[in-house]
Amino acid sequence: MKVISFVLFLVSFVFQAPAQSNIASSKPHRFYAGLGLTTIDYHIYYKEQKSPGNVHTGYFAPVYLNLGYSVNDKINLQVGLSYGGSTSKNDLFRQPQDSVKYNYYARTNVVALSLSMQHILFQAFRRFPVYATATLMPAYGMSKAKTEETRSTGTTTYWVKEAGMDVFATAGLGFRYKISQRIQGYVEYLPFKHNITGKNSFEHDWDQTSPRFRRIINSLNFGANYSF
Repeated sequence: MKVISFVLFLVSFVFQAPAQSNIASSKPHRFYAGLGLTTIDYHIYYKEQKSPGNVHTGYFAPVYLNLGYSVNDKINLQVGLSYGGSTSKNDLFRQPQDSVKYNYYARTNVVALSLSMQHILFQAFRRFPVYATATLMPAYGMSKAKTEETRSTGTTTYWVKEAGMDVFATAGLGFRYKISQRIQGYVEYLPFKHNITGKNSFEHDWDQTSPRFRRIINSLNFGANYSF
C-alpha cells in the first residue's frame, strides 16, 4: 500500500506542476525514442500454478522500446513495449535406490506495456537533470515446463503450459546525461516495486532478503534516448 500511495502522490504532484520551468531543457525536441534495459527481476504469479515446484516460472527482466513526449521542460510522458523471459533447470534423484532421475526444465516468455511519468526536480552539476519517475506496467506471460522421468526401462516426458497477467508499479529517481546533440543516456534507481494484482513474496521477489548493495544493483533501469 505504501508503494501504491507513493505512486498516486507522484502522479498527482506531476499534474499539479507548473507548465513552465526555470530549468533549461536539455532536449531540443519534444519527441524521443529509446532502448532500455533493467536489472529488476519481475515475477508473474499464475492463478493456477501448474508447473512443478522444482523450477521457477513467471520471472522476467524486460528489454524496453520506449516512445516519449516532453510536455514541458519538467514533465515527460513515456510509453514502452517490452519483452523478457527466463529459463530454469533442475536435476534430481528422487529415489537413488531405484536409480530414478527427474530432469526439470521451464521457459517463460513475457510481453509488457508500460506507462511512465518523469518530473525533473533539479539540475545536478548544471548538466544532469535529476527526476522522479513512476511506472505502471501490465505484463502477460506464458510458461512451458517439462519433466523427464528416467528409469532403467526408459524416459517419460510430461509437459505443462500456463499463462497469466499481473500489473506492476515502480517508482524512484533517475538522471539523464548528454551523449550527443540528440542522444541522451539515463540511469534510474527504483527502490519502490510492487505487484499490484499478484503476490509479493518477501523470500523470492525484489531481492528483499539480499544485502543492501545487491538490492540497489538489482533495482536499476538504464538506456539511451534519441530526440527527434
